[in-house]
Amino acid sequence: MIRENLTKALGIGVLAGLTTLSAEAGDNTSLLKKLVEKGVITQAEADALLEESNAEFNEQVPKWVESITLKGDLRLRYDHTKDSPSNNSAANDRWRYRFRFGGTADMSNGVKAGFRLATGGENGDDDIGSTNQTFDRGFARDTISLDQAWAQMDVGEVTLIGGKMQNWDKTGWGVSKALFDSDITPEGFEAHYSTEAAGTEIGLHGGAYFLNGENASSEDITNMFMAQVTSSTSLNDTTELDLGLGAYSVDDEGLGMAGKGARAGNTSGVGYTPIFLDAALGLNGIGNGVKVYGTWVNNQESAATKDTGYATGIKYGSAKKAGQWETKFEYRSIEKDAVWDDLAHSDFGAFGAGGTADEFKSGTNVEGIILQGKYMIYDNVQFALTWMHTESEDGVADDESNNRIQADLIFKF
Repeated sequence: MIRENLTKALGIGVLAGLTTLSAEAGDNTSLLKKLVEKGVITQAEADALLEESNAEFNEQVPKWVESITLKGDLRLRYDHTKDSPSNNSAANDRWRYRFRFGGTADMSNGVKAGFRLATGGENGDDDIGSTNQTFDRGFARDTISLDQAWAQMDVGEVTLIGGKMQNWDKTGWGVSKALFDSDITPEGFEAHYSTEAAGTEIGLHGGAYFLNGENASSEDITNMFMAQVTSSTSLNDTTELDLGLGAYSVDDEGLGMAGKGARAGNTSGVGYTPIFLDAALGLNGIGNGVKVYGTWVNNQESAATKDTGYATGIKYGSAKKAGQWETKFEYRSIEKDAVWDDLAHSDFGAFGAGGTADEFKSGTNVEGIILQGKYMIYDNVQFALTWMHTESEDGVADDESNNRIQADLIFKF
């Protein structure tokens, strides 16, 4: 009996040391199972040791590590464009992909930090409105770039964000994709404040962004400033109204910095101080949900004559879970100097961009329609089909148009 107890005690002591040392390496279940099978310890003793070793390991891990969330997505795309017959240009067919991977650490006291890596910037092209990579480089390895690197901190009721930030539609702004491409990650600082009054959530948003620094050819640092007031009101259990009124300002001196001077619609010498109004009405009581939305913009600079743009659309359904689907129809008309063209939706601005339709830069001086459908195959796999028909907004070439079809398969993890 004494010998048996000594054997057990020795086994438990050795196992305790082994589990403490190996806790960082992984699961001790297999080792415990073997010792139980050989009769060195009982199953109850094994369970107790496993629980103790896991508890000790968890105590050694900083709390903020547990708050780290990693996520990413891969999009495979077929992209087809075709100009009108008058242009005598052949169709352009491309297979492309987009890969993004990042993480967020939600630390204590309202402090967060995040990063994201993404494809894009192929062949030295710094198009800020695209993270696509085209299959056209003969199996060469592609570039992965730092797409986001930001920190966020709550100071009282105000949220401060700085760095290379998430897109505006992820940080509280209520802006339209027609005016702000969703792939752009602005660099600078933002402040956000929200409160509730009479059943309406009101948000105040401000941002200062940097386009270039002081250099030998210019003594000025070109900045972009933006501000917006947003409101969200539940009219009843199934109806919600969202409104936004904002403006941004950027001098002509800094234009072309982001898109490397490939102007795609704007008039040289015109500055940009547009005001924009956004509105959306959500009708969740109709079928799978209906959303009617619109945006209007006007550039306040006196040098701008073609200074107005608008977009309006309707969306039905919501593709979030397996088996769900949604569809959207939208019409847009953006005059050539309504907004800074580098910020506008890059896919819709393909027509006539930079003087050639095959550059696919973001642009203005464009009008047309978007018809899109999405279907969730699984909870993390989505299929989307989009058709865009665009024409020159100023009507200089009425017989010119562009048709674009995009078929996407998106995997999220």
